[in-house]
Amino acid sequence: MKKKRFATIVAALLVISLASCSTPAGSLPSAPDGSHVPEKTQALYSNLTDDSSRREVVDALQAHGVSQEQTDTLLAWADDFNARVTTPTLTEGFTAMEGDFVDYSSLLFDIKELPDGTFFMEANCRLTAFLLMRDQLQTCGTADESDTYLMFDIEAIDTQKEYQLSSEARADFITLFNAVPLEGAATQEEHLARIEEAWSERGIQVDSAKGMSLIEVYLHSPLDGVRFVGHTGVLMETEDGLLFVEKYGPAGPFQATKFESRNALEHYLLARPDLYGDETELPPIVLENGKMMEIS
Repeated sequence: MKKKRFATIVAALLVISLASCSTPAGSLPSAPDGSHVPEKTQALYSNLTDDSSRREVVDALQAHGVSQEQTDTLLAWADDFNARVTTPTLTEGFTAMEGDFVDYSSLLFDIKELPDGTFFMEANCRLTAFLLMRDQLQTCGTADESDTYLMFDIEAIDTQKEYQLSSEARADFITLFNAVPLEGAATQEEHLARIEEAWSERGIQVDSAKGMSLIEVYLHSPLDGVRFVGHTGVLMETEDGLLFVEKYGPAGPFQATKFESRNALEHYLLARPDLYGDETELPPIVLENGKMMEIS
């Protein structure tokens, strides 16, 4: 019993280690004071547990250039995670969001042990967003594999068949999500300029012809002097408004959310308390395809 309990604790730590879709390790999250959070509007969300919402999300993704192979993979990842959830936390269909964000703090799920005795590394926001966007973006492939913010992402790609990528796609993934150095930059505006410069230097381009966007939330690490992608997802315009698809975090479920506007999306993204550390951090920066998201 002690051995099993120890293994569970170790596995939980591995899940948390891959969870950099949130606050960097070592910092203490604190709730936002409201000064950086725009006005809230109603949102509807689904955890892809039912046929109706799954069909709606898949149809939207495929209408925006995502292949059936990619959407099949997304649903397979969602099915695998949802089947292991042991608490009544997930939605049935699109459900009205209560509060500013979805609270998954009570969600519990069974950690999967692999045949070789290691533990399955859960998909995170970056792996999920790249799955859906990989055919609609390109980079110079100048990947910095020493980036500690991506060490568990890279390990997952290199060791688990679910996340395997071609050498070119692997380089694109790392280049896209590499942290951005901030040496000499002290203000929010200077941080934004550094991120935009990094996108240009790395040759990152998103094909917007199909109408799908990459949304990234860049967090500030004063200790390391960088901005890094703390959360990400894909955004589409539909007949009902906006549809945002994400993996909430390694220990959180897949989620598709309908918003009335980009202002509502930004409110939702910035309301997450796990994106905030201490007072030395500058506020998160929300980008759409490498540029400040235009609020509408």
